[in-house]
Amino acid sequence: MPKSAHAADARARLLADCHNAAHEVFAALNRSAGPELLSLELTMGQFKAMATLTINGPQPVGELGRRLGISEPAASLLVDKLEELGLAVRARDPQDRRRTLVTATPAAEELAGRLRQGREEHILAWLGALSDEELDGLTRGFRGLMRIAAGHPAPDDQADAAPVIAAAVPVAAPGAAPVIGVPRG
Repeated sequence: MPKSAHAADARARLLADCHNAAHEVFAALNRSAGPELLSLELTMGQFKAMATLTINGPQPVGELGRRLGISEPAASLLVDKLEELGLAVRARDPQDRRRTLVTATPAAEELAGRLRQGREEHILAWLGALSDEELDGLTRGFRGLMRIAAGHPAPDDQADAAPVIAAAVPVAAPGAAPVIGVPRG
């Protein structure tokens, strides 16, 4: 095998290892938050709608539906249930009285904040247990991911490897459980 093929194979293995490690970390984080999440008396749809409202702020029912990938009538039913649970309210848009906005209630904000805080505590404890070398490597990796997420190109020495990476790593591990939680806004 030519040297470039060996390098491409090594990079593909490294990427797959990184992808699998990230999946394991997210799964462990979800397991650590499991008792709190499992104690919620919300369906997954209600949870996602509440999280979307606490992250993105007041929005029309149609926008909430688009963000969740569901129809406006389905989103309206979710909002009805969130209102019954005291987690959302509908109110006229002060900027355009023809529109109604759905807003998370203080109870929803408190619940989302409590879930985020628990997640943050776990993350900080785990990060604090890393060696300085591991923490530095992780920080550099996250900064690289943020550079890519912001649309900035890879450094010249990695630009040719990008197509190999995309082809080598599955989007999700087969049989993997979905990662759920209240993301930070």
